[in-house]
This record gives sequence, structure tokens and C-alpha cells, in this order.
Amino acid sequence: MASQTKIRVEKGDITEFQGDAIVNAANNHLLLGTGVAGAIARKGGPSIQRECDEHGPIRVGEAAITGAGELAAHYVIHAAAMGDEPASRASIEGSTRHSLQLADQAGIKTIAFPILASGVAGFALDEAAKIMIAAIRGYLAEAETEIDEVVLYGYSEADAGTVRWALEQE
Repeated sequence: MASQTKIRVEKGDITEFQGDAIVNAANNHLLLGTGVAGAIARKGGPSIQRECDEHGPIRVGEAAITGAGELAAHYVIHAAAMGDEPASRASIEGSTRHSLQLADQAGIKTIAFPILASGVAGFALDEAAKIMIAAIRGYLAEAETEIDEVVLYGYSEADAGTVRWALEQE
């Protein structure tokens, strides 16, 4: 149940996550370009982009789920926090919550998120992390969920430290 869902922080490359699903910091056209999306495309192979092409475009603030190609995870959930409109608190919250809903629908138990909108979209890492953590906690408190663990990734030790700080604040 939601009350037992663990939220933790990891440092490193989210594409190496050994769980059910990773979340991609996506644009609403689901084009795998740079940043997290580019790493997913390079390491996961072309099947992920082909599946994205079947789903996209979606609305900013929504998410879509695909297979994970060659990645260790089974699924990639593409959280569109930006694209045809700039990233905002509402788009980060919406795409985070929709990612969790899709995870529940797919029976996902372990899911890893990058900090959405903190790269190309230009949101401050600490602010984006706080928005996401509040959205995750809100979802877990309201939903009948089977998600056991949510992992928030910071690529560097400094980023992971910022996310840990945000997790302690919320």
C-alpha cells in the first residue's frame, strides 16, 4: 500500500536503474534528443523512439509508457513536463502524477525519476525536486497503489545531495 512506499535518492545514470521502470524527462512530442532522453535513446536502442512515435505527441503535463529496449528496466515512462509550452509547476506536477498512474496501470513496483525540467527546461534543481516530491507524496497518499519504491536520481553527487535535501524538506 501507499503508506509503505519508500522514496529514496540515488546518484548516477538513471539508464542503469535495475527496476521495473525509468522515467524520461520528455518533451510532449516524445522526441528523444538530448539529456536524459538522449541517454535513453543511445543505450536503449531505436525501438524506444519507434514506440514514442506511435504515442506522440501528447499534451504537456501528461506522460506515455513504452518498452525499454536494451535497458535493464522493463518500461520507460515519458513525462512531458515541457515542449509546446514551457515547463511550469503545473506541468511538472501533472507529468509526475500521470507517470505514477501509468506505473500503477502497468503493475510497476519500482520506478526511478530524474528531476523533471531541471535540465534543458531550466528549472532550478531544488525547486523542481520539491515540486516532484510533493506530487509523489500527494499521489501516494491518495491512490490505491502497488508501487513499492520511488527512486529520485541526481546525476552528480552535488545533484543527489540537493535532491536529498529537498526530500528532507518536504
